[in-house]
Amino acid sequence: MTSREDFISRIRMEGSKRTPTFLRDLTLGLDVNDTRTDAIFGKKYNSKESANCILALQKIVGQDAVVGCIHTYSLEAFGGITKYPSDGIPYLSGAPFDDISKMNEHDPDEIRDDLLAGMRDSYRLVRKMAPELAVIMNIGGPVNTAGNFRGVETFLMDTMMNPDIASKITEFSKNVMISMIDFIGADNCDAVYIAAASDNPDMLGPEDFKKYSLTHMHDVTKYVHNEKLPIIFHPHGIFSTEDRANILKDSIKTGIDGFQFAENNEPSGILKQTKGNCSILGGVDAFTTLLMGPEKRIIRDTNLFLDALGREDYVLTCSCSLNRGLPIQNVKTMIEAVREYDRK
Repeated sequence: MTSREDFISRIRMEGSKRTPTFLRDLTLGLDVNDTRTDAIFGKKYNSKESANCILALQKIVGQDAVVGCIHTYSLEAFGGITKYPSDGIPYLSGAPFDDISKMNEHDPDEIRDDLLAGMRDSYRLVRKMAPELAVIMNIGGPVNTAGNFRGVETFLMDTMMNPDIASKITEFSKNVMISMIDFIGADNCDAVYIAAASDNPDMLGPEDFKKYSLTHMHDVTKYVHNEKLPIIFHPHGIFSTEDRANILKDSIKTGIDGFQFAENNEPSGILKQTKGNCSILGGVDAFTTLLMGPEKRIIRDTNLFLDALGREDYVLTCSCSLNRGLPIQNVKTMIEAVREYDRK
């Protein structure tokens, strides 16, 4: 089976002989080609160099699935401000809807700007240049997107002081998500990945997590399935403890095909709820183990996850996205540890 086939088979709980690997590599590939961040995000998005960087990293590391472009969560189409430091990671420096009345001046489909068109072209190039790889569409989650529109602290205040505003902005965000998925296109990817660091029950509380995140995940999941694609949900926060079992069950009930847990979760606690219901993704802590090493620790921690999950419907990832500045040799060590484990 190809890397693409192995990945899809595991996500759809159809089994595979080896453990597929996925790195949500948003900007790390820039380091391989020594490409400036602002050389991708210039006056025109450089889709060709984006695709080259994505595949250059994959050639070195050997993961089975890639995000199809060098990524940004920019909302410039709505008046937001994004900074692109020459050797750094894109970051939002101005929330477009800090004044909520501005939302009424915009339509969710405005996300389909020249920047997103360039990112879509990168997806197409990656698919064409490496048809054997799984290509994953990276989309921000409902609360993640709402936090980008409003500012995270302002959005959290909305949930407490102005819940009607919080509901309206997450509804708007859901429609932006669906518009992006439609625009990038099901023919350019093998799965949709909902990146949802702010969709976090630790931060929102369980009830608001359900209200502002899961309500909209139902709709997004339905749309993705209508496009004949699987969908993976990656909220942050703790889901593996007994007191969070119901919130994990509710997340799975949205219909998702894969659940990726973040750092500080116990795999066994997640597996209790995902087993037989959806695939499970997760792995080495990107912010400690993978960043700092050393090699022995990376191999040890990778093996711990494989011991716990390797015989399940499991795709090995790290705990969160990978961005430039992280040691590429450490990432390669992790992937090589998976291959060695599978050979035993």
